[in-house]
Amino acid sequence: MSFFSTAPSAGFGAASSAPQSAPAVGGPINTSVATKVTGEQDQEVLPGVNDSVSALSFSPTADFLAVASWDTFVRIYKVDKTSSQLVTPWQQYQHEAPVLDVCWSADGSKVISAGADKVARCFDMNTNQSTVVAQHNEPVRSVRWSKACGGVLVTASWDKTLKIWKVGPTPQLVQTVNLADKCYAMDVCNNIIIVAMAQKLVAAYILEENGQIRTASEQQSPLKHQTRSMVALPNGDGYALGGVEGRVAVQYFDDPPDKLGKVKKFAFRCHRQASADHPDIPRNESHIYPVNAIVFNSQGTFATGGGDGSINFWCGQSRTRLKTFETKGPKNAPKELFKTNANRIPITALAFNADASILAYSISYDWHKGYQGAIQENHVYLQPVSIEDIRKRPPKN
Repeated sequence: MSFFSTAPSAGFGAASSAPQSAPAVGGPINTSVATKVTGEQDQEVLPGVNDSVSALSFSPTADFLAVASWDTFVRIYKVDKTSSQLVTPWQQYQHEAPVLDVCWSADGSKVISAGADKVARCFDMNTNQSTVVAQHNEPVRSVRWSKACGGVLVTASWDKTLKIWKVGPTPQLVQTVNLADKCYAMDVCNNIIIVAMAQKLVAAYILEENGQIRTASEQQSPLKHQTRSMVALPNGDGYALGGVEGRVAVQYFDDPPDKLGKVKKFAFRCHRQASADHPDIPRNESHIYPVNAIVFNSQGTFATGGGDGSINFWCGQSRTRLKTFETKGPKNAPKELFKTNANRIPITALAFNADASILAYSISYDWHKGYQGAIQENHVYLQPVSIEDIRKRPPKN
């Protein structure tokens, strides 16, 4: 797509402060139809970050991208596909410690971020002001906006609590839920709140219109190892989990067997590198990478990003991998190593814009190799998305 051909401007400004409106069958997932592309047309979002990117989020009403980083900043960029200058740095604000998550309010007027400074901050796009709107006793791991109760903020923390807040001139705590363990990931769909915790615990809650919360489901993760990422299914009837062992599990809250004894849930391997793909890996051995990000798009399909530096598009309905995109690895890596380089920089976050025409992704070190493997490269890119690459495929018979 030609609109990725121009360079962005170099600094943040305040040109304008108002955002602009804008059943499955059993069996393994099919990974045989993936197509690898270089992604050379992807445009970097500049000015960039100074530390690892923890989260990306597009506004639901306009093409504004929020980038959360461990360098303590949240940066907001305007993306205009019709302009000769695709990306414009918009505003930025700061936490007192690394930023761990970011989201938008339903009307796109507010950016809310969670940090290791034990608070959530709200940036008003109309006033360009940042205020503290939530507090915990430990770092706030996840933050989401829910349309329930007229619009509330949901925060989940390493202090083993889930909190509901009204965000107004004076933030108000509506409800607190004690969790069984630390929050590793949290997502919201309508009035359903899903929290993935330590010890492979996953709990779902229903937020009533009176502000009360009741437990809807408590399950153990079907993955063998620690949860790394989680997202609610588009209908709110389940969730997808990504683990450190390079597997994704799609679970449903209500999943009775059909007449043939089959259930809807399934799991599959991804973000693994076998010797067939990488000659330098001994025969019968595989490199296994964490699934760092899972995100759905407006077509109902989803993408995963892993520690292997690749992005996969998936259709859960047909259980098919639609496409694979490989990053190039460290700066100035030899081009011939593109498909065989086992040291590509991990994908740490993903975000589709509202109409799924753009995918934002970040490459940063995710620490899955410990400090010995640390790479000081941190970038955010925008990738044009073809509708054919993310369209649902028919279910298998």
